[in-house]
Amino acid sequence: MTSIQIISLTKDIIIILAAIITARIATQGLQTWSRELRGKADFEVARNLIRSMYKLRDELKYCRSPWVQLAEFPSDFDSKNKTSDSEANAYAYIYKKRWKPVSIHLQEFEAQALEGEALWGSDFKPKTDELRQCARNLQVSFDAMVNNFANSGESFKNDLEFAKSVKSDIWATHDKTNELTIKINAAIKSIESDVRPHFKRS
Repeated sequence: MTSIQIISLTKDIIIILAAIITARIATQGLQTWSRELRGKADFEVARNLIRSMYKLRDELKYCRSPWVQLAEFPSDFDSKNKTSDSEANAYAYIYKKRWKPVSIHLQEFEAQALEGEALWGSDFKPKTDELRQCARNLQVSFDAMVNNFANSGESFKNDLEFAKSVKSDIWATHDKTNELTIKINAAIKSIESDVRPHFKRS
C-alpha cells in the first residue's frame, strides 16, 4: 500500500469517525431538547391545572355560603307575600347566579384536566373526575332545593336524610365535618400529589 493510499484511507476513516461523532452529538442534542420540551410542557400544564383547580375550589366555597344576602334575591321578590312558586323562582335565581362563576371555572378546570390526561395518561383522569363530581353533586343539590321550595317543603318532609344531605351540600356551615367539603379537599389533595412533582421537571 502506497503512502498516497494510506493517506487516502486515513482521510476516509477520519471522515467516517467525524460523521459518527457528529451524528452522536446531534442525537444527544435532540434527546436533550426533547426532554426540555417535555419538562416545559409538564410544568405549564401542571401550573395551569393547579391554578384552575384552586379557582374552582374558591368559587365552590363562595357558592356554598350559608348567608344569603337580600341583594341576591330578584328585585321583584316579596318575602312577606311569598308563595311556593315565587320562593322557588327566587332561589333558582340566586343559585343560578352563584353557579355561573363555578361553571366558568369548572370548564377551565376540565380543559386543563384533559391536557394533563394527554401528557400523563388515563390513570390521571379519575383524580380530576372526583373534583368534577363534587361540583356536579352541588348542582344537583341546588335543583333539589328549588324543587322542595316549589313543592312547599313536601319533598324534604318525605325524606329527612335526603333533606339533610342536600342542605349539607349547599351550605358549608361546618367545614371540618361537612361531607362535601371533605370530599372536595380530598380530591384537591389527591390531584396535588400527582401534579406537584411535575413542577420539578422545568
